[in-house]
Amino acid sequence: MRKWSKRLIFSLFIISMVLPILPFNVRAQGTVPNFTVGTVGPAPIGNWDGTCFGASTGDYFRYNALEGLFELPYSAETGDYDNFVPLLAANWTMHERLDEMNDAGFMNYEGVDYMDITLRDNVKFHDGSDWNATVCKWNIDRHMYTLGNINYCLGGTVDAAVTGNRGLYWMSISDWDDYATASWNVTKLRGSQPSPPFDDFGYLSEYPGFGESFYADIPFGYNRFPRFTNITILDNKQSGGTVRVFFNDWGTGPQYLSNAFMRMISMESYADYFDVPIFGYGDIPGFPQNNATSPFPGHLIGTGPYMFDNFSIDTGTMTRFDDWWNASAQQAKGWHTVPNVAVVTFSHDESGYNARTTALVTGDIDFAYDHSWEPLGYSDVATAPNLEYIDMGQENYGEVLVLNCADESYLRYWYDVGFNLTQWGILSSANFKEANGTLKPVHGVGRAFRKALSYAFDYDTYLDLFGGRLVRSGGLVAATHEYYDSSVNLPDTDLTIARQTLLDDPIWGGICAARGLTSTTDDWNTVAGSNPIYTFEHHYDGAHLESYSMLISALADIGCDIDATEDTIGTYPAILAGQLPLLSNDGFAIKPFHDRINDLGYIQAYYQSTGIIERTPTGAEFPAFAPYSRYIADYNSYPYAFPYKGGANMGFNYNATCDGLIAKLWFQNSAGKVQYYSELADWAQNYQYPMLYLGNDLIGRAVDKDWDTGWDWNYILHFDLVKYSPTAPEAIPGFSMGFVLASSLIAFIGIAINFIRKKKTL
Repeated sequence: MRKWSKRLIFSLFIISMVLPILPFNVRAQGTVPNFTVGTVGPAPIGNWDGTCFGASTGDYFRYNALEGLFELPYSAETGDYDNFVPLLAANWTMHERLDEMNDAGFMNYEGVDYMDITLRDNVKFHDGSDWNATVCKWNIDRHMYTLGNINYCLGGTVDAAVTGNRGLYWMSISDWDDYATASWNVTKLRGSQPSPPFDDFGYLSEYPGFGESFYADIPFGYNRFPRFTNITILDNKQSGGTVRVFFNDWGTGPQYLSNAFMRMISMESYADYFDVPIFGYGDIPGFPQNNATSPFPGHLIGTGPYMFDNFSIDTGTMTRFDDWWNASAQQAKGWHTVPNVAVVTFSHDESGYNARTTALVTGDIDFAYDHSWEPLGYSDVATAPNLEYIDMGQENYGEVLVLNCADESYLRYWYDVGFNLTQWGILSSANFKEANGTLKPVHGVGRAFRKALSYAFDYDTYLDLFGGRLVRSGGLVAATHEYYDSSVNLPDTDLTIARQTLLDDPIWGGICAARGLTSTTDDWNTVAGSNPIYTFEHHYDGAHLESYSMLISALADIGCDIDATEDTIGTYPAILAGQLPLLSNDGFAIKPFHDRINDLGYIQAYYQSTGIIERTPTGAEFPAFAPYSRYIADYNSYPYAFPYKGGANMGFNYNATCDGLIAKLWFQNSAGKVQYYSELADWAQNYQYPMLYLGNDLIGRAVDKDWDTGWDWNYILHFDLVKYSPTAPEAIPGFSMGFVLASSLIAFIGIAINFIRKKKTL
């Protein structure tokens, strides 16, 4: 017993001495840990340079390393220029055009002729160079020079990423010449060279002071003009200064100088890339990661609050820029204190979504955005004790089922007459024509069928499938849009309307009668299962399983069945790449992007006709002359009269009423926008039925409770608005005081008892 007591005394004594110096996983007081964001997307992550930019998870790096002149904040109630927040611009003055009647017979309002911009001084780039008027002009000129292929700088083969951005800054004359006024007429901007043959090289308009734009890439060909006329330096300083930007377009020019489109890069670092796009984040061999032995200066050298380090496989890192112009002001509020940030990319599929949710719950990442294209497991993150879920309301866009409207277009006519496209090879890609040059088979559903399906879909049950995380779509104009009109009817579930629409149609009525369907109360579902009136060819992917299941039921309720093809997730990129057979299917599911602030640009892309619109072009002669209502050089980039690529008008809505309303909206004041947005919504929802407008996600962001995040800007977290705020006070480095005291107390009690026992034996 005595030996055991001695050993116990010795052990307890050693424990009481050693515990205070044992290492514990406790962070030193005052230190800020690294912050890790989890996002979803493909690899490689795309291009950051504005001349070849494409949205990707790399936006986190671009938005935090590069800044523009001004920006619309997330909380802006309208898209008016009065809501711009200054960034690299300190202030500005807009000089407006006169309100004038145009050649189309309506008024052009609120045009902007030029803009004087005073630049913020005492701003440094990450390489230490100054931000000033010379650098500002160099950045804008670089966009125009490269995207315009001035002096043939890009050669004859232009990367698709460049041509995809060209239309933002080199505009089609034929889109705007019908709306000329006494003082604004873009036809004068036609190039000085004669119009070339459609299959030959030629010149576009001049970018003043630099030369004429040379095209070699159909369909971005002849007859384009630069959005900016000229950039003049009014006050040239080492830091700051003033520039004047003249606009060729009517009134949207300032928008294309904002953060959403143009972000400034270091002229000093990228002086050799004035006429060369900068591709990738390191995944393209010609542009490696930062390397002192490489002539490439490195990626993303801007003025932003964080500097880009590198990107490898699925993770990129950034370091705080201590000389950021807004550092002091932000740090006084507790922001811009995180030294290092990592962005981890998860796969864009169900396993990736689940892995990102798990990483949040386990603390492997600190932040993730929850929206339609990268969803979180809401119940998991909302109930996790270490996470805070911050509701951000309703997403500005939602899921739709695009319906093929080709039956009312000239595309169906070209198919019906077997027009051979071979001799006009530039007018289509292999995705649209057979080996013999004729158009591939055209499906599509007529207007009556589209209306019937719009009323057959069970929207309430569809919404219930999402457990309260989805609200009904507002229609063509998002419910969050400043000009949304709730009085415009939006089809809802009504089988009586759906079936009666088919019965009343001259074509569908006969088809229904042949199957014994003469009343809205007949057994339409039995017909769908035995002898359907139509088989609907549909494409969907794993992100649209709920709408697919509901579509099956809706079709059965109007006597139809379905022939469905499941694609890999990422239908929209497949469309742009021409991989989805748009013409030969009847519909597909997608969530087309809509920005509440700049909604009209997206509406135009998704709905405006890409060429002639009538089914039987007047005076068309086949095959000697292609059916154009204008000379070929006048057709715009999407793309002349025939879809060169899939384009954004995915449902082939070739309709003059729609085109006219969109055109008017570009020139309206607020009163006009109220009227024409409502008319456009009514056209879509109660006449054309180009899509089934389903639902919009409720969105938010999840963040570890040890962090606070601000949200001043759209869509992407700005890392300067991250603050480390641990939920419990940090302990003294090296030990846990409670554990040490408890252990020491036990040891000393044991020693005391032993001494008492010894004393009794004396």
